[in-house]
Amino acid sequence: MHRALSILNSARFAAPRACAFAVARVRAESGLDFSRARARAGFARGHLLDVVVFLPGGQGTPQESEAAEELVCLLLGEELFERWIGSVRATPTARGGLLTVLNENAEDRSALPLETLLETVGAAIAGLKEGLPPLPLAPSANSDDWFAFELSPEPAADYAAQDDLVFCSTRTPEPKKCFLRREPFFSGRFTTSGALFTYLKYEAGESTAEARVAERTRLEERIQRILRPEQGGVLGLGLGVRYAYIDLALADPDCLPLLLPELRALGISRQSWLLFCDSELEAEYLPVFSDSPAPFRD
Repeated sequence: MHRALSILNSARFAAPRACAFAVARVRAESGLDFSRARARAGFARGHLLDVVVFLPGGQGTPQESEAAEELVCLLLGEELFERWIGSVRATPTARGGLLTVLNENAEDRSALPLETLLETVGAAIAGLKEGLPPLPLAPSANSDDWFAFELSPEPAADYAAQDDLVFCSTRTPEPKKCFLRREPFFSGRFTTSGALFTYLKYEAGESTAEARVAERTRLEERIQRILRPEQGGVLGLGLGVRYAYIDLALADPDCLPLLLPELRALGISRQSWLLFCDSELEAEYLPVFSDSPAPFRD
């Protein structure tokens, strides 16, 4: 049986903890003292934030980075940590914590007290969101709006997610690359509208490349006619070894009861599902047919 569509819910996450509590907790669990540590955060690919914790007297061990990760999770709270943090590593610095005096590189100079990490990350996210362009939900034939990728999937009996993609085109390359790299995905890192990045995955019913493109075009055109711009729109298209894909942004989940019957009427394969890019929803799906089998998982 398919799982019901979940709503991304902040209530299930543990809240941020005070710095003194977080440092004491990590000291009790790991024996490491981060009381004089400092940290810096910066955006990496996929709009993820990487955090470096500068630990006075540290040795650069994996255990220190594990403890730093736990510390950052406590300081930021689980919601920010799971949705926005890409990596956390601890790096040793001279004892005394006088980074601006003892270390002259720019990375050290930009480090701030742990007490400010939550505020710093919040400001970075706010700045990112101010610069996000609106999602291109209205149809566009302008080739300048589209970016193409070619991939080389490994042969397999079946494929999870979009692992069989050979070619895809997209109007939103950054989230597409993030999803294909299997990095932590959260729709809110790429849009301020509240839309969910989703995709239609279906077993291609045609054998030749030309026929498969024509089949996908029929589905794409029907979806574009059904969805109003305020409900959602097509963001990308893809052809794989076994499956074909239509990437969507859904701003209004109430459009799904209108969309699924239309897809069934076009004679789409019973191996068809609406799936979700968000890591929190990766185990969930909506079948196009009530008797569609469950999609393949890793």
